[in-house]
Formats: sequence, structure tokens, C-alpha cells
Amino acid sequence: MHDYLTLKSREMEVGGAPEIISVLPLGHVKSAKGEFDVDGESFAAMKAQIAQRGVDLVVDYEHQTLTGEQAPAAGWVKELFLDDGQIKARVEWTDRAKAYLENREYRYLSPVITVRKADSKAMGLHSIALTNTPAIEHMEAIVNSLNFEEGGHNTMNEFMKKLAALLGLGEDATEEQVAEALKACVEENKSLKESAAEAGKQQQPPEDDKVVANKEVCELLGLKAGAATADVAAAIMALKGGNIGGVNLVEQVESLKAKLADRDAEEAVEMALKAGKITPAQRDWAKGYALKNLDDFRGFVEKAPQVVPMGSVGGSEPLALKADEVDEATLLVCKQLGISAEDVKKYGMKGE
Repeated sequence: MHDYLTLKSREMEVGGAPEIISVLPLGHVKSAKGEFDVDGESFAAMKAQIAQRGVDLVVDYEHQTLTGEQAPAAGWVKELFLDDGQIKARVEWTDRAKAYLENREYRYLSPVITVRKADSKAMGLHSIALTNTPAIEHMEAIVNSLNFEEGGHNTMNEFMKKLAALLGLGEDATEEQVAEALKACVEENKSLKESAAEAGKQQQPPEDDKVVANKEVCELLGLKAGAATADVAAAIMALKGGNIGGVNLVEQVESLKAKLADRDAEEAVEMALKAGKITPAQRDWAKGYALKNLDDFRGFVEKAPQVVPMGSVGGSEPLALKADEVDEATLLVCKQLGISAEDVKKYGMKGE
């Protein structure tokens, strides 16, 4: 979880209050917090970070800026530059810090840097501190400040301990263990939320289970009061389709209409026959005409001349030719139809 290392300058006295200080050497650096590299990219990243903040980089006392305690500034970094294989800074000291340095009350500098884990390269400069407690001896470049972490003021370390305790882990839990426990906790919480949401959906009655409160509607459809919406909808659709009680009313109505039409056509044809307006031979034609358009057929019968003498037509019984002779009624009808007497004798006589 540590993204930064707290580092202190070489064990050299700071004579007076120098305007230019050494912050980090270029190259591979070893410290109590691990090894890391410092190069041109490191320098560029640090300068970009300071520019992005838009304020001068602070020089404090004993890393108080990190601990959250009262953190008065000892000075401000006004410029960062490369010189003689090192990253250096031009510092503007406070009067108090100048006095400390001139009185030799503070003798070392300790920069706080951020290290990129992917390649262990220094990529940021958080602050610089005045300190008197170097942790590593014989470091030619920079060393860690002993008080920062071992003295119990590492805010991030304390946070990790509290987080580990909340997750049921011991104080000696590693970063990876804490991360895995936290991930499992998040997944479990997500699963619980999804289960709760699903349970809430199941408690809601489905649309098909909702009831129709209108008692009259239900009774008109032959359903009990409070019937489900699905049942009411089914009854209405059946009604629209002509089905009631399992009987297809549409088919029955169509059948009844056909029977009535056949009856009316038959009656109209019988009346036409009895009125002598058509001959028995025309029955099928007349029936088809009447079924197709009864009103038109009745109009035809009303306007048509009498072609068969009254008393010569027996209604539904077809006329028969008498021996070899063609009777007067038949000849009259044939005349109306454009049939000659010779054709009647030739094709209509019995036995032909």
C-alpha cells in the first residue's frame, strides 16, 4: 500500500542556511525502504508535479506535513534543477529555520518521494524535511529518516492496521492479504445487494396476478368478482373472437344467416314459379340468382312478364312433355328463351 518512501540526504552538515540544497542523486539508490532509480524522467516528473500543484514545494520539520500534526514551514522550494549528477533545489528559508540551521540545531535534509511500483523509479517529490535522525550510515547519497515510520507517525501504516483489524486480519497482515480480504468483502456486499433486489422483485405480484376490482365487469364476462387481469383479458379476447362458453358464435351466426338466405331464396323462387314468371327448368338458375342478390331477383320477378299460363305450373314439380307434342305453355316459355319448337322436339322429347 506504500506508494512513497521517506528519504534523507547524505550525512553531511548543512553549514548555515544554504540557498541551494541537494535533493536526490541520479542513479540507483538503496535505502531501508527498498531500492529505486532516479533519472531524467524522474526529474521531469517531479517538476511537472510541482507545476501542476501551482504552489511552492514545502520544506517542513520532521515530516509533520505527512503526519497531520501542526506543520509549520521551514522553507519553500522555489526552483528544481539538475546539476553535477543530482537533483537540486533552490530554497527560500524562514527566519526560524535559518536560525535552526545556523545554530546547528538541524543538520540533515530528508525528501519524501513517490516511487512507481512498475519499475521502482522515483516519479514524484512530495516535500522535504529538516531532521536529525538518519537511519542508515555510510550512505553517500541519501538515507531514510528513522523517526518517520518506526516512531509510529506513519499515517498510512496506521490506517493499514485499522483496515486489517476491520477485515478480521492481524496487524502483521501483508498488503496483498488486506487487498484480497477487501476484495472479498466488496464482492460479498455486491452479492447481498443483488439477492435483496431479487427478493424484492419476487415479493411484487406479477402482472397476471393483479385483480380487477370492477365487480360488474367481471360478472358481465361470466367471471367471479376480483378475477385476475389475465382471466379478464382472456374473456374479452374470446368475446372479440365470438367464443362464449366454448361456442363459436360467429360460425353459428354465419350458418344461421346462410340458412335464412336459402329459405328466403327458395320462397322467392316458389312465388315466381306460381306467378308464371319462370318455368320449372329455370329453378336452379333462379335459386342461384336469389341467393346472390335477393332484392335484384325480386325486382326481376316483379317486372318480368308471365311466361307460363296460370294453372300450368305445379310449383316445385317440373313440367314434362306430353308424348311427341309440345304444349302451349312450353312453347311460350321457349319463345321467351329464344328456343325454337324444333329444338324442343329434337332435344326435349321423352325417350330422346
